[in-house]
Amino acid sequence: MIEIHDTLRNEYGWDIVAVHAAVDEVMETSRLSYPYLGDDNWTDDRILYSECIVTDGDEVVGAGRLIWDAERENALPRIQDFCLLRAYRSDFVISSMISVLIDGYAEEAEGGTTVLAHDGSEIDISERVERLRDIARGQFEPRVI
Repeated sequence: MIEIHDTLRNEYGWDIVAVHAAVDEVMETSRLSYPYLGDDNWTDDRILYSECIVTDGDEVVGAGRLIWDAERENALPRIQDFCLLRAYRSDFVISSMISVLIDGYAEEAEGGTTVLAHDGSEIDISERVERLRDIARGQFEPRVI
């Protein structure tokens, strides 16, 4: 079964070193993220807001991060290190990964309400940010089933 896990919360007790080694393997062959200059240089002003991995049983089949270079002028928060094995690539899995990453960022959204997707496109998350703020204040509409 395919699952998406938030690795920053590490609620599963994984060996993070082993997980990152597995992600590196997938990244080498299955990268989908748009290449940004300076991605290899992790500076002190870079903030990791969210990170996820995709697993199929015990196998890591994908991953992604949402980061923001706070000190760079006009830098937008962006999805990087986004990878997914070809056999698992579907619009549903990719959009679910993006959604998980954006939700992790939208809780604070310090870098603004526009996020660069893995392919370089801009995503307006203003409605999501507002909804999460309303929920945090206890003001939300119940779901209708």
